[in-house]
Amino acid sequence: MTERERSKEKEKPEKIYLDTFVFMDILSGKPGIAEKAAEYVEQIKKSSGVVSAVLLTELGFHLRRRGSREKTDEVLSYIQSLPNLQIIPVSDRIAVAAGRLRAKYFKRIEKLTYFDCIHIATAVESQCGRFVTGDRHFKDVEEIEMEIY
Repeated sequence: MTERERSKEKEKPEKIYLDTFVFMDILSGKPGIAEKAAEYVEQIKKSSGVVSAVLLTELGFHLRRRGSREKTDEVLSYIQSLPNLQIIPVSDRIAVAAGRLRAKYFKRIEKLTYFDCIHIATAVESQCGRFVTGDRHFKDVEEIEMEIY
């Protein structure tokens, strides 16, 4: 890599991965937690963020069972319209990596789900610098820097 390429690389804002937990916490309205989670969404508006397409599945399910279809559609549309947020589909590569992660952490982190592993694999594959979540179960994941608020 040339000096110029390294300089450009340094200028790029860090990509952060936002777990479904971030959006669920915002929607919860819990004082302190909702505001902290919302700060991360504001950060990606100024830099770069990544989520997996499975986030839409998780949020769609949780929102629909708790409320109206219109509210669910509104929230999902909002997320899809966020500037600087990439929604990454589950590729073969991500799926294989997620399976490996699930096997690796199966006994160590019992509450780590297949969706969680897809999120982690997506973050790693997308070369994110940090994985942001409110889920304490992620604290022992080694593949990427975890920022648990």
